[in-house]
Amino acid sequence: MLRSLVSILLLVLSVSVSSQTVSYDYIQASFGRVDFDSNNFDADGDGLGFSASFSIDDDFHVFGQHQTADLSFGVDINILELGGGYHTEISRNLNLSANVGYLEINGSGIGSADADGLFVGLGLRGAVSEAVELYGGLDYIDFDEADGETRANAGSLLALNERLGVGIEANLWDDVNIFQLHARYYFE
Repeated sequence: MLRSLVSILLLVLSVSVSSQTVSYDYIQASFGRVDFDSNNFDADGDGLGFSASFSIDDDFHVFGQHQTADLSFGVDINILELGGGYHTEISRNLNLSANVGYLEINGSGIGSADADGLFVGLGLRGAVSEAVELYGGLDYIDFDEADGETRANAGSLLALNERLGVGIEANLWDDVNIFQLHARYYFE
């Protein structure tokens, strides 16, 4: 399924005739649904998030994200992510990015679980029209005291005007699925 999603994203982005460029200068607020399903524990709930990205120059950007979620059984989760990346245009309407960063997950409630580690990833972003942008990517997360994990994400953004956009996104982990609605403000 993941290969199909990436293949469809590449196909749609490669045949687009839009000349829109993507921006790495934005702030974003999110509302999402978290589904946690592991061998030992199943929980779900709603959460809020805030993220930002800033261009350092034409090729590099930094980003950060904080998400919280209140899950069933009184479990609360906080996720902090900080990183940076290199991005380059590989066609008129398609950007490739390579990202590295730090990820920290804190859980409280029934038992507590904390994990942190480093991640590396590749992603694609591209405008398929003047109003629609698609993106997706894969990350590998190397947790300090747990097994490594693969994370896939895909989403789309609809531009309401030059500064505002709304979108949807899916983040699929080994044991966690996060589905979000977000509002984005571009400041450049």
